[in-house]
Amino acid sequence: MKIFVSGKLKTVNCFKLLTFVALALSIVSQTAALRAAGPDASPLAVISRAQGKVIIMIRGSEKWTKAKTGDFLFEGDRVKTGKKARAVINFISGIDIDVNEETEFTIKLSERQGGKREEMDMILGEILSKVRPGGDYRVRTPQAVTAVRGTKFGVRAKKGFTEVYVLEGAVDVSNSYGKIICNPGEKTTIGAGEPPAAPEKMKEDTLSDESSWTGKETELTLELELKSEKGFIAGLPVEVSLRTGAAYNGKIEVKTSAEDFKVSKDGEKWLGAGRFKMQGGVLTFYCMKKNSGAGVMTIDNDDIKTLITAVNFDEAKEKKLNLKLDDGRELNLKFEK
Repeated sequence: MKIFVSGKLKTVNCFKLLTFVALALSIVSQTAALRAAGPDASPLAVISRAQGKVIIMIRGSEKWTKAKTGDFLFEGDRVKTGKKARAVINFISGIDIDVNEETEFTIKLSERQGGKREEMDMILGEILSKVRPGGDYRVRTPQAVTAVRGTKFGVRAKKGFTEVYVLEGAVDVSNSYGKIICNPGEKTTIGAGEPPAAPEKMKEDTLSDESSWTGKETELTLELELKSEKGFIAGLPVEVSLRTGAAYNGKIEVKTSAEDFKVSKDGEKWLGAGRFKMQGGVLTFYCMKKNSGAGVMTIDNDDIKTLITAVNFDEAKEKKLNLKLDDGRELNLKFEK
């Protein structure tokens, strides 16, 4: 580490300076050790809608807590909806999940070639999943595994059997007894100890009824652009530009995943969450993360399709520190990695 000294103060007390540097290095070392010892704190998804009784059991806990809009979800978290309750979950990878009433599942990551995939381990209930083309995602029930790579489909788990219906694209439905492909407009049933039944074509009215429980209305889609002249560096602001396909005017909710990840409308007042006014379908604000690493940002309101994005901030190569002494003198320190 190089230390550059500049400013009004020409001579310094070396003992005090060395003591200060040693203390700073000690704090940094302790912080790094705590991070290394802790679990991976990167969220996988966010709850963008929570209607009725929606509860979460955090991984490693045995206690259910009430979920609310904006809550982040991590690997191993368990989600449960009560009678007449609904929820919408958006993954960072772009997967959207509608959760029906009386549904219970755990969010997991499973191994795949070259990385990991999201997996929903569902005990009972119904979820409707929309996966972008090229996405890799699975829904697992006691009777079968449904795997997709870009589609819109529903899985309904009941006592003793599972139903899978496909609205767009195609899915693989398999268990230890067999495997089938279910195409758009088809559904299949999988009983306990049985292979998936041959797909059957759904009637037009049945097809439209399958997802009617979501009660979704048309939502506006956001386009996001991140700008920074020096790159995404910890401690430096990044400009966030949002646009919609319509001249929309309204408040946009923005929330971050970590205490050191802040947002600001003017680049001066920084908050962990904010409500910013979009005018004419255009909004610009700023985000900044104090420490290096990934930060997750959720952007949403009732009329806008939830947008969740991860920004990876690199460690700054040099840091500056300004010390003001009691006698009015100043000491400027620059630390270079």
